[in-house]
Amino acid sequence: MSVENHKVFRSAVKAAKREFFDDRIEEIATTNKRPWDLMDWVKERKNPPCEAIQFNGEPCHELDDLWDALHNTYNATSDGPVDTAILNELPTEPERAWPEFSLLELRQALEVCSSRSAPGPDHIMWRHLKQILALPECADIIIALANGCIESRHWPKHFKESMSVIIPKLNKASYSTPKAFRPIVLLNPLGKLIEKMISNRFQHDMIKPCRCESDGWSAAALHQRHGPLPDAPCTRGMGKRTTD
Repeated sequence: MSVENHKVFRSAVKAAKREFFDDRIEEIATTNKRPWDLMDWVKERKNPPCEAIQFNGEPCHELDDLWDALHNTYNATSDGPVDTAILNELPTEPERAWPEFSLLELRQALEVCSSRSAPGPDHIMWRHLKQILALPECADIIIALANGCIESRHWPKHFKESMSVIIPKLNKASYSTPKAFRPIVLLNPLGKLIEKMISNRFQHDMIKPCRCESDGWSAAALHQRHGPLPDAPCTRGMGKRTTD
């Protein structure tokens, strides 16, 4: 059956069904006058699960109580003690130079970002940044901003702002506990872009030297000049797990 014939067939079936049910409804409404006969066409539907989230044995009926429950569940270890003595065992490495970011690094970090990702608190999406940073003068400003963050050792407050969205996990028997939900933290994309540029440098610096690029920063050149990052069990590179 061709595409056109299939469309004609579907249209004819739809029209026949509509004519049949219209006649049936009119007969029930005018002749039989038994509207409950239409209930045979409707199947029973289960009500969606709706129950209050329980925390410390108490239901969370107020927004403040719900906030405390989610915050104490997802950030339970945020103020926990951290033993930094393990850092004393690491050898001291000489300080290394940090070359300025290039336009190539900016484009490589931006091109892998999905234009459909949800925006952060500033409501700027990746597709907006891609259109703006396509202009060389705008790209130069962002590169200068990224270099300024590294030079001044300051991370702007705007990059730290976030919005958390709580979504339910699939196939849970009960949604009465905070652990049945998953928090998604949405950051402003400009800060995430600069983080990607920094992360890409670390990623390329931890793997074997690659081909030098004629324009922009070269991972191989830095690798040959300064050597690789020290090996550590928690080091994670591209294509590797923390146990590799």
